[in-house]
Amino acid sequence: MPRAVRVPVPGDVAACSHCGSVRVQPKIWVQGFLPTINDERQTYVCRDCGKEGILVRFASEEARAAYAEEARTGVHARDPPRPAADAIPILPLDAVPLLEVRGIDAIPIYRSKVVDARWSDGRLHRGGYRVDVATYWDAVGGSRYNAGRVYVLDLAGINHGKPNFEALRGIGKRTSMLLDIGARSAEDVMDGLMVDVEAVVVGTKNLRSVDQFREIREISEGVVPCLDFAGGVVWSDRSKEDSDLGVVARALSEAGFGSLAVMDLSRLGTFAGPDRQLVSRLEGLEFELMLGGGVREEDAAGLRERGIAHALVDPFTPVIRALLPTEEKPAPAEAIPVEKPSKDVRGTPAPG
Repeated sequence: MPRAVRVPVPGDVAACSHCGSVRVQPKIWVQGFLPTINDERQTYVCRDCGKEGILVRFASEEARAAYAEEARTGVHARDPPRPAADAIPILPLDAVPLLEVRGIDAIPIYRSKVVDARWSDGRLHRGGYRVDVATYWDAVGGSRYNAGRVYVLDLAGINHGKPNFEALRGIGKRTSMLLDIGARSAEDVMDGLMVDVEAVVVGTKNLRSVDQFREIREISEGVVPCLDFAGGVVWSDRSKEDSDLGVVARALSEAGFGSLAVMDLSRLGTFAGPDRQLVSRLEGLEFELMLGGGVREEDAAGLRERGIAHALVDPFTPVIRALLPTEEKPAPAEAIPVEKPSKDVRGTPAPG
């Protein structure tokens, strides 16, 4: 058995998401005859409570210790801090089978869930956590968190071009929504606008060029361009477009866009805080800016001081997790994410 280790994370403390212990180890997966550690799944086993899941990251050892004490006693010392009004929670949405066994849909009945998402191998992967949409919205939309709107990543649309419109309509009835369905054309944008949304977010990860943004701008002003970023601007596989953030941002400004989202894909879901170098590069851009990727509730005020109007907060931050009902704490899946889209993703009804 691997030796339990404290997982090093620059600038913060990583621990078990269930009990707060730092005595964690990577889960060993058996593939064929060989036991391996699969980094994509990012699943850990706690040596103290024996449960599995992704790691929760804290800004300090004191914050981790407080979380562990609350997990042990069930008593919360105080309500979690309410985020600033300009903090917008990211809500990754996916159709999850009722039962997965090593990546196979053992029971091909699908429910829409809020999941954690990580970027690897050029795409967004669903992680092990999943919570009913209604339950997650009750947590972030309730009086203790008080989110006024959400930023939805529809993973079926982004990865496979098959948005889950039924579930998206259900979310649109609950709150104002910035929606990324993985639009690849002006027609996809029009489909997104048919849902009750504040704006359709169009990410570079699904487009080939800035010219496509110009075409989309001509048909609607209800669009927010998003620079998907992982060391450089991420475009679709067939793209030969410039990956320099400054160059692309200037082109979008010249095209007439007044708002701009930037999603740091490499930090999405890490709770590690925004990348300082990226924040510095965004200063001075003449947009109403939104930044996501590793962002926590407590980062919103600092980003605002740097000229970034809206913080796109990672899903399942410790603050959000503390607001989920005990029986609905996000639980890790028993097996790996499903790689192929279901045939009925588009028609999956929204829970609740």
